[in-house]
Amino acid sequence: MISPGSIDLLLNAAVVEDVVGDYVTLRRSGSRFKGLCPFHDEKTPSFTVTPTLGIYKCFGCQKGGNSIHFLMEMENLSFAEAARQLARRYGVELEETGGQETDEYKENQKLRESLQAVLDYAAGFFSTQLHDTENGRNIALAYFKERGFTTDTIHKWGLGYSPDDWEALTKQAQKDGYSLDYLEQAGLVKKRENGSPFDLFRNRVMFRLQSVSGKIIGFAGRKMSSTDPSPKYVNSPETELYKKSDNLFGIFQAKQAIKKSDKVYLTEGYTDVITLHQAGIENVVASSGTALTPGQIKLLRRFSPNVTVLYDGDLAGIKASLRGINLLLAEDLNVRVVSLPEGEDPDSLCAKMGGEAFKTFLQEKEENFILFKAKLLLKDVENDPLKKSDAVRDILDSVAEIRDPLKRTALNRQLAGVCDMEEALLSAELSKLVRKKTADVEQQTYTELKQITEAAGIEMPRETLTDEPQENAFLRLLMLHADKPFKEELTVFDFIMQELHNNDLLTFSIPFTQKVMNEIIRDDIATWPGQQHFVNHSDAEIASWAASVLSSGLELSKAFEDVHIYVLHEEDNYKHEVISLFLHLRRKKLDMIIRENMEKLKNPEAETVDILEYLEYLSFMRLKIANELGGAVFTM
Repeated sequence: MISPGSIDLLLNAAVVEDVVGDYVTLRRSGSRFKGLCPFHDEKTPSFTVTPTLGIYKCFGCQKGGNSIHFLMEMENLSFAEAARQLARRYGVELEETGGQETDEYKENQKLRESLQAVLDYAAGFFSTQLHDTENGRNIALAYFKERGFTTDTIHKWGLGYSPDDWEALTKQAQKDGYSLDYLEQAGLVKKRENGSPFDLFRNRVMFRLQSVSGKIIGFAGRKMSSTDPSPKYVNSPETELYKKSDNLFGIFQAKQAIKKSDKVYLTEGYTDVITLHQAGIENVVASSGTALTPGQIKLLRRFSPNVTVLYDGDLAGIKASLRGINLLLAEDLNVRVVSLPEGEDPDSLCAKMGGEAFKTFLQEKEENFILFKAKLLLKDVENDPLKKSDAVRDILDSVAEIRDPLKRTALNRQLAGVCDMEEALLSAELSKLVRKKTADVEQQTYTELKQITEAAGIEMPRETLTDEPQENAFLRLLMLHADKPFKEELTVFDFIMQELHNNDLLTFSIPFTQKVMNEIIRDDIATWPGQQHFVNHSDAEIASWAASVLSSGLELSKAFEDVHIYVLHEEDNYKHEVISLFLHLRRKKLDMIIRENMEKLKNPEAETVDILEYLEYLSFMRLKIANELGGAVFTM
């Protein structure tokens, strides 16, 4: 475990907007920053970073916390591991203390750390084979030089070579103390039917696959000879660390350039990316030759909403990939395309033209994807009305994916001219497609929700009455105002603790409320630990809650609306809110006791007189509270 003092020092050094900015494009909004949440799909930014408090908060998925919690979420790390990683980055020395971790956690961390160590070792092995062996220099290094890669580029991208040997990596890694089991789980080694191991990569130039934070998560090996009958590429299988559908080649090297230019170029191949980077076009990534996935699109959208797809000059290939671009449109990205001359790809054309000329080419040749698709499909229909109607419907199907109605209308007007058809006719067909897609999404959402609720034994719709809104409001007031004066020598915290101690009507029914109170009351002694205690807490749920309260600042909490507490201005009326909230909590407790005693009256053996007298007292207390609450009262 890490001492609290060390955590405080680390969080003072770790600039939260820099840590988050490695994964999300942030734009200043007053004293805060905003961006698209990396934890859930969203089109409108609800993710905020507040530098003055050192916290982030998403008001969509409700995740929040400090720099350590953010790294925990993004890299799937424990609190301690995330802290150590940040400490290395900012040069902070952490003081480690005692403390026990669960066996399950230890096993999971051991696996991930071991796989990372094996992958890092393999990267070093492939690099050594490229630069320090005769075959590496004469064959693989010569291949890279022939492709136009400079020495600096080769080192920057960590390019390597896997020797033409079935067990070169396996034997050397085991000799150096690495487990065969971890080599296999890292996707570097496979086993034959008889159980004997062999290297997955043999006689190939090697490309490192890196996460958005720069960690090596896998490899891609490319054959060097066109006469070699084996597949052009061999890629790492999916592992605990590598999920192909969530990764883009070059994203670590490109992310800053993407944020700066607010645009990303999307290609297919590894060499395309490296050649363009070397030419000074650094805002480029590759889908690694596969169809785009939702995970990859989400990753792109975190850094920029503007995507330009670079198509090789292969007409059949372009047509085959058109429908995949619809996914980009559906995610509200602005998609443009550049079609390269026949027989060219970004790598070859950039090498021929040079960096500056290729930049100019991209700027001059890019066009809106919808109009590009229209021109492409309508070229083949000639004067066949049936083919033309099918092509137009296919084009409109892409337009219907765009959520912004203004964009759809503008494109529809342009399409009318390109297709030589009435705008009103296209509008009518487009409206049908949009309605169908909307209905499909709503039905899918309803079906998924129904399946979930039925599996949980819940009927839908369902209404529940709990104490959660009141308890949320209570915790929020405590977080925002605990240190402020209440009356005489009492702070808000002192008053609240006094009320809790003296009033046996008050209990908490929500587990999270009790969890927070356990941080405050230890061994029957109540102490307010301060806001930062909760913001910096190792429990992600507590930290997220604290970030949420502080991020929302003085905006009215939904919890207050739910309990009908009328707030004039929270900063000036916090004393009134404290009293009002406690009156509501008391009245709700009284309501519950009144109902319980009303039920007792149904029992023939009940002490009717005593119960009626008690009910009269409870009703009087309830009326008294109602009078104190005034306009905030609502009926049962």
